[in-house]
Amino acid sequence: MFYFDPLYLLIFVVTIAITGWAAWNVRSTFAKWDRVPSGIPADAFGFARALLDTQGLQHVRVEPTEGHLTDHYDPRGRVLRVSSTVAGGAVAGGGARRARPEFGVASVGGRPGAAVGLSVASAAVIAHEVGHALQHQEGSVAMKIRQAIVPLAQLGSGLGPFLILFGLIFQLTGLAVLGLVFFAAAVAFTFATLPVEIGASNRALRFVDGLGMSGERLTGARAVLRAAAWTYVASALTALLNFLYYLTLVSRSR
Repeated sequence: MFYFDPLYLLIFVVTIAITGWAAWNVRSTFAKWDRVPSGIPADAFGFARALLDTQGLQHVRVEPTEGHLTDHYDPRGRVLRVSSTVAGGAVAGGGARRARPEFGVASVGGRPGAAVGLSVASAAVIAHEVGHALQHQEGSVAMKIRQAIVPLAQLGSGLGPFLILFGLIFQLTGLAVLGLVFFAAAVAFTFATLPVEIGASNRALRFVDGLGMSGERLTGARAVLRAAAWTYVASALTALLNFLYYLTLVSRSR
């Protein structure tokens, strides 16, 4: 009966709309500003390395990773991974205004010593991940809370819905409630992620502003970071909507 529940269909349509819009927004915004030079004459890996070093994060490694905008900072391995999308976001001929010497030479993805202008979008994404690395280095409370929730959230997102539905089908209310508790941990994780992401974006804006990205470039960096933030907001909203749906089912069964 759950497959034809009108409320389920409504939740499904709404969540698809929210996540679909967020995904389209981040892709289109990144694509727009990926065509605009940041004025930083470095490739993605060189920029990441130099920016980490200026923040005293010489111990953090920089590695490539496959995928579209799969950039992330791994606090366990202390590794900043740059996606193939961002690594390819170099704009030829991008001149440098107030560029620092350490960003003057491309080391990856071009001829040795060839000047490469990093795009506004790529610079913003990398600066955001460096913000995460700095949060980790400084012992951010928000990041610690999120990391503490990770194991239960992973368990809850996969196991919670099955426990809820199994409990409802076999009229085991206690089991369904346990599933709700597990799934609530997954929902909590999505909301705990928001202050971490917002904090990293704020740091990223300070980084790029200090490198001379102002005016249109700073506007573009802010747009890219805002679009990325909306994906986390969308994730939190869809998780909450699903939790409320499950809660409604359990309440009906009682």
